[in-house]
Order: sequence, then C-alpha cells, then structure tokens
Amino acid sequence: MQKELLSAYIDGEQVNAEFTETLCQNEELQATWNNFHVIRSVMREESAVLLDADFTAKMEALIAAEELPPVAITQSQPLPQEVEDSPFMQKLKVMFMPLAQISVAASVCLVAVLGTQSVMVAKNSDQNLVQPQVLQTLPLNSEVQEVSYNAPVNDVITSEQMEKRSRKINAMLQDYEGQRRIHADSLLSADK
Repeated sequence: MQKELLSAYIDGEQVNAEFTETLCQNEELQATWNNFHVIRSVMREESAVLLDADFTAKMEALIAAEELPPVAITQSQPLPQEVEDSPFMQKLKVMFMPLAQISVAASVCLVAVLGTQSVMVAKNSDQNLVQPQVLQTLPLNSEVQEVSYNAPVNDVITSEQMEKRSRKINAMLQDYEGQRRIHADSLLSADK
C-alpha cells in the first residue's frame, strides 16, 4: 500500500505533509524511492551512467563468474534409433499403420462430402434468392391501371389536386418566411 502511495507521490499525485514525514523517517521507503527514480531515469533514457556501452561486458563477466550447482544426471534419454529398433515399437508401428491410413482416408472422404454438400446448398440458396424475371407484368410503379376507353386517366391532374398542391406550397412558403424572420431577428440582436 505504501509503495502505491510512493509511486503516486513521485508522479505528483497525493502529495501531503503526512506522507512526506513518513518518507523521511522510513529507510525502506527511502530505498524504494531511490529505486523508483533509478527505474524512471532508465526508462526515460535520462541516465547514460547506468547503462553505458560496457554494461553488456560487465554482465557477461558476472554471469561467467557465477558458480553453477552440480546437477546429477539421473538417466539419459535413449537415442531415436534405439527407440525405433525396440521390438515394442515395431509391433506398435505394425498395429497402428493400417489404422492411420484408414483414418486419413476417412477424413479425406468426409471433407469431400461436406465440401460438395455445402457448395450445392450455397448454389441452391443463391438460385432461390435471385431469380431473373422473364416477363414483368406489372408496371414499375406497381399500380394496376385500368385499360378501358371509359376509364379515368390517372395522369391528368384535376383542379382539386392543383388546389391541394398550391395550398401545400403556400403553407411551406409561409413557414419558411416565418422561420427566416425569427432567425434574422435573432442574428441582428446577436450582432448588436
């Protein structure tokens, strides 16, 4: 917990007199303070003294000088040729060779069957989704129009439809003018 507070203190967070007093009295925290600053300067590449060009040579000498404890060799591993020549492995090979061949053949057949079926399903689903129409019997507006000499023509605009359209256009123009006046007044008052 104190190391977290110390890290926050180093970063400039949670700076208070109480923790400063604790830091001044505790030698372990002071050593940690020093380590944190060394780590920080190495990470920021601020210190050329710590990791100079001779660092790797010093490390190599320290590793070479280090004594290795003796390791007792309990049993050596058999050579691959010894394992292959053992009678047990020869019997095992004879027994599992046909089984391995059958499993490879079965997996190839399974992949072939499943692959063929998935391709066929994909082709069938594509045909069901997109079928080209041979003859389009409905017009593009999807309304069936009567074909008769006496039937009213939908393309001719009546006077009622014209009045409706002109009322809609007038209402839209009035709304536009009202909005323009409101915004023009607010812009003029903002400029003053």
